[in-house]
Formats: sequence, C-alpha cells, structure tokens
Amino acid sequence: MEFFIILAVMFGIFWFLLIRPQKQQQRRHEGLLANLKPGDEVVTNGGIYGDIAEVHDDRVSLEVAEDVWIEVAKPAIARIIPPETTVEEPEPEAVAEPEAEPVADGEPEPEPKPLEEPAGR
Repeated sequence: MEFFIILAVMFGIFWFLLIRPQKQQQRRHEGLLANLKPGDEVVTNGGIYGDIAEVHDDRVSLEVAEDVWIEVAKPAIARIIPPETTVEEPEPEAVAEPEAEPVADGEPEPEPKPLEEPAGR
C-alpha cells in the first residue's frame, strides 16, 4: 500500500515538473503558429530572420532580404519579433559638478594616496 502512495506522489511531482510545463509551451507555440500573418517578422529554429510574405497550411514564405524568399515549414517558426517602437530618449540634463571645498591660503592640497600593489607581486 505504501508503495502505491509513493508511486502516486512521484507521478504527481513528475507531472507538475515535466509534463504540464511542456504541454503549456506546446499550446503557446500552436497559438503562435495559428496567428501568423503576412508582415510579421519572425525567427526560425535555424536562426533565420525574415518577414512573412505568405502563410500556407503547412509552410510559410519568408522574405529574408530584398527580393530573396525562402519557404520553411510552419513548425520551424520559433518566435515572432515584436515591432520596434521608437521611444524618444530624454535629453541629458546639465549636471552641476559639486563645488570643491575652499583651501585655506598657504595650505597645500592633499595629494592622492598611491594605489597599493597586491601582495605576491
């Protein structure tokens, strides 16, 4: 009886750590493939970047350079590259430098300490 309880617990752990996440990832990838449309920029599993020109039932035509098209299997699409949004960078503000402390007349400015060399050299 104890063996079956341990076996059920091990199966439950196996299910939640391995099988369930894999099924969720597979569903997300199927959803991605179902939502492909011309104009999307994608990356294939082989690392090829391109814009989708046409979507067929089992394959996708990609434009990888100007007037250069390739066809890949639909499942070979790894991800869609989100369109780049132009964000205006704020202009750098003038940073005021901290004022140096006044040095009394006749007192020399303190010299910086030399760096210590590591032991063993």
